Parts: sequence; structure tokens; C-alpha cells
Amino acid sequence: MLPANIDDVVLTHSAEERHIKRLVMGKLSFPNHAKSGLLLYGKYGTGKTTLAHLLAVLLEHLHADDSDKTSYNWCYDYRSTQVSVTPAQSAMPHVTPASFTLINCGKHHSNSSTSVVQRIEDISRNSLKYGCVAGSFNHFVLDELDCWSAAAQANLKGLITDSPAWNIFYVTTNKRYDIDEGIISRCINVELNGGEPEQHLRVLRQHYEHLANYSDEQLTGVVTASGGDWRELEDAACRL
Repeated sequence: MLPANIDDVVLTHSAEERHIKRLVMGKLSFPNHAKSGLLLYGKYGTGKTTLAHLLAVLLEHLHADDSDKTSYNWCYDYRSTQVSVTPAQSAMPHVTPASFTLINCGKHHSNSSTSVVQRIEDISRNSLKYGCVAGSFNHFVLDELDCWSAAAQANLKGLITDSPAWNIFYVTTNKRYDIDEGIISRCINVELNGGEPEQHLRVLRQHYEHLANYSDEQLTGVVTASGGDWRELEDAACRL
């Protein structure tokens, strides 16, 4: 159950949801001189990394030429699954963000942060040398950045500060308090710690037809037990 639009994502705060919707609709200038990233924080399984994938293709679609918007099926790849954000155009050639880099900071420990920063700089210089469809930005996902030391994060902070306008950073973490304050300041902060039960119910009912056999009261118990973890919630829904 991967999201195809922002309405498929459950954010903790309605104000942040409105802010993100304005961003992907082009009503806000992003990235800009103040904010060049998004900090997606919350407990495990709430959709932080998935949201980064979704936002990348939505922003590419937003900034594409009008002819390209309607000539392709715009998608993102999540592990082995491709998800379309333009399902009405599913018969057309598929396109995904041309420059999308996922960096597992839990795997690339602090002592390798210098090489990661160098990799980002190399991609920034070279990947957009030639124009292409879905190539308006370089998208860098820094997954579980809290695994890095303060010194390593400070090194990254300098890179984000001096980054050109065609780079967008997505920082995910379970521990916002372990993220460098300068990085927090340079990002739009979005909390994913689950929402109200009715928000989850709306998304679940859209994706699982068999849940029509269950009342909201019954399903609310399932949502509450999951604690906002979509992995647990999907597993429970499939078992019903």
C-alpha cells in the first residue's frame, strides 16, 4: 500500500499537511534560500522514506514542461515496486526522477561521511549537465541521519548550506533530537508519528475493499494497536 498522492499519507499535524500540499502544488517557492530540504521524522514504519520518494516525483512533475506532464506516466520506484502518481496515463512511457540518490546513513557510518559528501558534490556537478525529462532537481535522501556523529552532521550541514538551488535534501530520522540544529533549521520539518484513527481508516478503505465488511469501530481498534506503524497496519488489514 504505497502512496500515489499526498492524500494517501497520514501526517501528524494538519498544518504540516496543508504546507506540503501547497509545496507540491507550486504555491510555495521550494527549494529556496532559506529551506533546501525536508526533515521527515517519526517512529519506525510511519512512511518517512516512502514520502521522500513520493515528494521527489511530485516535485519533478510540478516543474516539468506542460507537454511532458501529459506525455508520460510519472512514477517512483520503491524497492522492487513502481508506483504511478498519474494512473490515468498508465499506458504512456514511464518516467521516474532522473537524479535520485538514497543514502543509508546507518550503513554509511560517520567515518565515511566525507566520502558521502564528496559523492553528493560529484552528483551535483555532473548529473544535470544535460537536460532531460524529470531532471529538474537532484534528490538526495539521507536515511536515518541520526546514526551519524555530530561532527559528521556538521560536515553535511555545510554542504546543504552551500548547495545550489537544484539540490533537494530529504532527511529521515526516528530521533529528531539527535539531528544537528543547523540542519533542522534548513529543512521544512514534517512529523510522521501517526494521525487520528479516521485518517488511517480513510486510506485503508481506499486500498482494501474487503474492509467494507468491518465497522469503523472495529477497525479503529486495529489502527490503535498498530501505533501508526503502516507495516503493522497493512499486515493486520490483510489478516482480516
